[in-house]
Amino acid sequence: MTLEIDRIYCMDCIEGMQQIGTASVDAIITDPPFFIPASHYQSRVKWQRKYSDLSVLRIFWESVLSEATRVLKPTGHMFAFCNGDSYPVFYAPMFDRFDRVKCLVWDKGHVGLGRIFRNQHELIIWARSTDCMHVDDGRAHADVLRYSATPSSEREHPVEKPESLMMELIAPTTPEGGLVLDPFCGSGTVLTAAKKLNRHFIGFDLDPDYCKTTELRVVAANEARTLFSFEEEASK
Repeated sequence: MTLEIDRIYCMDCIEGMQQIGTASVDAIITDPPFFIPASHYQSRVKWQRKYSDLSVLRIFWESVLSEATRVLKPTGHMFAFCNGDSYPVFYAPMFDRFDRVKCLVWDKGHVGLGRIFRNQHELIIWARSTDCMHVDDGRAHADVLRYSATPSSEREHPVEKPESLMMELIAPTTPEGGLVLDPFCGSGTVLTAAKKLNRHFIGFDLDPDYCKTTELRVVAANEARTLFSFEEEASK
């Protein structure tokens, strides 16, 4: 591996993953951009939308998966956030590459904007091999994860996910001291969650402002973990 661990890299994730050794990552947890092509708003003609309209997203995701599955250990897990529209595009290539694929539901605890049947959840595609490892922490982990969304006023990123949710994904699927990768790290909650759980991380993002924010958050998370460990030892 040519990249240092516990670092955020401001670079394209595919180029970055090409510098990571084969079968060296314990878990990949990421919230990729699941953009959907816009409707033809400027036309007065009604155009039937087609599944093929999503081909750009499909090609993009397959390129990411090609490197992601290479760097992931045979015992590793991958989690990818998506929504109902993009789910088929993300699911099919993962189904082709992993032995087991399952949909988890993140219940945010409150409804969003809209009229009827308003959004209250996001989907998480969980993929792994038959040889995947798991940490037995004595808990029954449900496939519906109930964690309140980060309030808009507190976000450093428009689609920021709560750190507690990321810890729920990391804890049972990675060993202590293992390596967690987030190819689209945004404001870094996957990385700070990994650090607080005594896991190593690598993060990629193209936006230098988000990379700076994440670096500051990781420093704070590391200090918090060190302080907790010190206080825990002192109390013994």
